[in-house]
Amino acid sequence: MPIVLTSLSIVLAEFPDHGDTIRRLFRENETFRTLCGDYRQCSVALKYWNQSDSDDGLARIEEYAALLKDLKAEILQTLEGCK
Repeated sequence: MPIVLTSLSIVLAEFPDHGDTIRRLFRENETFRTLCGDYRQCSVALKYWNQSDSDDGLARIEEYAALLKDLKAEILQTLEGCK
């Protein structure tokens, strides 16, 4: 049975030093929950394209890697702003 990772668990794993802040924001802030959901979806898409042998694979990998980097920066900026 595959393990299904939630957006919260993925963000907690990515930013382990911010666990309390992540849990609080996830519980209280709809915008942050959406950001975490976007991060999860992008992570899943990047994993898919990394395993694909499609002609579009390399372009999609670059696209999703850049998007994931931007989302990570946005999450970190939000977390740093809550200190």
